[in-house]
Amino acid sequence: METNNRPSLPGTPLQQAGDASFDAVYARYWKPLLIAATRMLKDEQAAEDVVQDTFIKLWEHWGMPHTNIKGWLFTTSYHLVLKKLKQLQSVENIEMARFAEPLAGEADASIKTSQLQRAVETCIDNLPEQCRRVYTMSRHNKYPVKYIATELGISPKTVEFHITTALRRIRRHISSALFSLL
Repeated sequence: METNNRPSLPGTPLQQAGDASFDAVYARYWKPLLIAATRMLKDEQAAEDVVQDTFIKLWEHWGMPHTNIKGWLFTTSYHLVLKKLKQLQSVENIEMARFAEPLAGEADASIKTSQLQRAVETCIDNLPEQCRRVYTMSRHNKYPVKYIATELGISPKTVEFHITTALRRIRRHISSALFSLL
């Protein structure tokens, strides 16, 4: 007897039609099992794995008496599908857990960034008028020092002084804001 032509299962409907081989059972039930597993898993590759595992189990239990080989195959396949779904669900849960913290961190960082931005804006609003005007022209409008000096009728050194003063105050304000945020 060849290794891939095991004797038919005693008491099976296939035995009534003659001596069924493993290959004949495989050929007859492979496609229906694949269709059923694919419907449940919604993943053809995973379904193929389940069907292969089902036939491996059948091969391992070939000599045991079965009264209904079709029922045995579909029941075994069903249990393997449930096992696969649990595996997929646990993998999905692990992936979700891995990404939950960084995503929460990103949301937290976004909140902290907006709070810092508000702190900077508050600090700019509290600058003396001329200092605020120079800083806004320099940093927001991107005007060069000479243009600001000409536009406001002050010396370039005075413009640089106002920018330095504004940046120093903003840094000090941000430092205290960062300390309170952390």
